[in-house]
Amino acid sequence: MFKEDKIRTNSVGKMVTAIFFIIIVIYLFLLIAPVFSIIKYSGLMSILNTFNYSDNIYCIMLSLATSLIALILTFLLGTPTAFYLAEASNRPFGKLIDIIVELPIVLPPAVVGIGLLLTFGERGIIGSILSNFGISIVFTPAAVVIAQFFVSSAFYVKILKNSIKDVPKEIFEATYVLGASKATTAFKIIIPMVKKSIISGLILSWIRSLGEFGATLMFAGNVLYKTRTVPLQIYTYMNTDIRMATAFAAVLYILSFTLLLLVRVGFSEE
Repeated sequence: MFKEDKIRTNSVGKMVTAIFFIIIVIYLFLLIAPVFSIIKYSGLMSILNTFNYSDNIYCIMLSLATSLIALILTFLLGTPTAFYLAEASNRPFGKLIDIIVELPIVLPPAVVGIGLLLTFGERGIIGSILSNFGISIVFTPAAVVIAQFFVSSAFYVKILKNSIKDVPKEIFEATYVLGASKATTAFKIIIPMVKKSIISGLILSWIRSLGEFGATLMFAGNVLYKTRTVPLQIYTYMNTDIRMATAFAAVLYILSFTLLLLVRVGFSEE
């Protein structure tokens, strides 16, 4: 009797495993099929030919430049925020800040773009002050940087916060007992311990910046040689040249995949 129950249990276990495997295969197929279709439709030569056009090269260079600036802002502003949230995320005020930081992840990009436009426009809270000094943010490369930073910084803060929370509290307490301040502990002890998480978070934020579209379109516009990033160039090509649009989309996918692969292979393993 016991042997029969064991055989039946093993059969059920194998069936469940098979079902799970099929589900995973279906899920991966749904993720890979659109990308494969893009590359298949555009063709390798069309992908390579995208680099023969000066406006495409400019869009790539603009995307890289603005996303790197956004990355610097993410590190400078996001690192102290992550340390604070790691310590105070269980407090009511800390939870509120945590929600505010993560909100851009779930907000529709168009909503983000409208919010930035109303904030930094000539009649906005910040834009009205800047306009008094003759500074305009809207429809400039600076607007691209702000849009990219707004939608991507939360990824870095979230990853770093979780990594800091995993550091044993005894390490913090030991450094405080030895007379180190919170700033000294953070810079000399904790940051070197979580440097791989910092790099991983920054690269993930960088990938998100490179792919930003909706907020950039609403806030920075789609001006060639000024604010047109790679996603906006793809959007523009969709109205004129579908094959070029798919080829340029493949370029963005390959770049994003390469950066993600760098995170997983180069920095994720402790």
